[in-house]
Amino acid sequence: MIRCIALLLLLPSLLSAQKMFPADAVPEAIETIYNKIKNRHPYPATIQGLKALNAAHTQVQSEVKKTVDGRDSITYTEFVGLASPLQKATNCGHLILEPYLNTAANSAVRENHFPLHLIRVENGDYVLLPEMQTTTDSLPIGTVITALNGQDISSVLEEIAPFSGINDDGNDEALIYKVARSPMSLYQRYFGLQDSIVVTVKIATGTKKNYTILPKKVKYVDPKKNKTPIAKTLKFNFSEDGTTGVLTIKKFSSYKFSDGNYYKFIHHVFDTLNTAGIDQLIIDIRDNSGGNSSRISTLYRYLSDRKFYFTAGARMTGPTRAQPNESPKTTRRREAGAVTRRDRKLQRSLSKPIKPMKKNKVYSGKVVVLINEISFSASGIFARMVQGSGRGQLVGGVSGASANIMYGASKQGEPILIGPDKNFELKVNTIGLIPEYPAPGNITPDHLVRATLAGIQAGRDEQMEKALEVVRE
Repeated sequence: MIRCIALLLLLPSLLSAQKMFPADAVPEAIETIYNKIKNRHPYPATIQGLKALNAAHTQVQSEVKKTVDGRDSITYTEFVGLASPLQKATNCGHLILEPYLNTAANSAVRENHFPLHLIRVENGDYVLLPEMQTTTDSLPIGTVITALNGQDISSVLEEIAPFSGINDDGNDEALIYKVARSPMSLYQRYFGLQDSIVVTVKIATGTKKNYTILPKKVKYVDPKKNKTPIAKTLKFNFSEDGTTGVLTIKKFSSYKFSDGNYYKFIHHVFDTLNTAGIDQLIIDIRDNSGGNSSRISTLYRYLSDRKFYFTAGARMTGPTRAQPNESPKTTRRREAGAVTRRDRKLQRSLSKPIKPMKKNKVYSGKVVVLINEISFSASGIFARMVQGSGRGQLVGGVSGASANIMYGASKQGEPILIGPDKNFELKVNTIGLIPEYPAPGNITPDHLVRATLAGIQAGRDEQMEKALEVVRE
């Protein structure tokens, strides 16, 4: 116990290492963020959206004055927290502001890997998902973690999570869920590289104990630039009783694989199901944060017996905004969501009807899609296609994705860097996508299943168990 107390006394010095931002640079940086969002994002392109953004802007300006008064600097987390109402006003989880790292520093953070992966269970505790090796012990799956470097784990996550993505419609629970799954990558962006961390664990007797965790040096391989085994992204197997197919898709991104092809893999899955007469299918897109529209459209072509739409409507930004003395034709095009020829072409491409596969290739069996808070962007669009059309049911957690409008397209051109020393990067998506079956709020499963401490400690996948139960009904 004496050793634990001594260790805790040293922890504040670790927390004080957080990066600092000049206080006199805050007002200008906030104005830059506001103007970039106003001029690039689809949400303030509408009168209602612009009013909401302007209201948030006024709120932020007031908070900035109170926060920086009399101070030389503020922490990075304070700055992002100040700016976060601008993101919340848009309801867009694709809008991200985070500490900027150059290529070398970014690789260093990714390669300085701490195996700390948490999930919040139904009683509110944060527990380990896989087991974790400390300098003295191996902590089993389901171990309750109460603090990181002496700070309450909930407050750590709430401090570093704002403005970091996956919280459409203000779903901050999804935001916290995402950060908790691998907190040290974002943590090190704010606090710098860590040569060790200390986690506080609640043990069986109800007392707490500290453990030191060392990083593992893992070489970072960018999947966008390097081919990876297809098994890292796609997997297909059958349930133990052989009655249900389970297709796992970890990403819809346009990865090139070293030993396979996405489209051939998906074709083989449905050919196998149809040939074998398997009429139950679970598609697991938990932790799949999205990717390429072509990949989800191809997947859904095997499930639909009629034409469908990737999006019922697409709105572009930039030159679509009203300009002084514009022509009536331009006004009509702006109100329709796209002004330039390039944008109108992209708009037509995204909202054109898509034909299903030939009748003998379409899968007509029962379908359940497993989602969780990180099933975002393109994954959310796919989940809403299945649910909204009545083609299948959703099981799992409430998605961070909106069921009303989502935002797509990567940032274009040079990175948007904020601050006197390029302290932060702002990522702004430029297309608003309205799903074919819009609904208020976030994409919510038909069967909500939250992990329990007992289930995790027993090694059970309670969401998969429920999915199997539903698909067999």
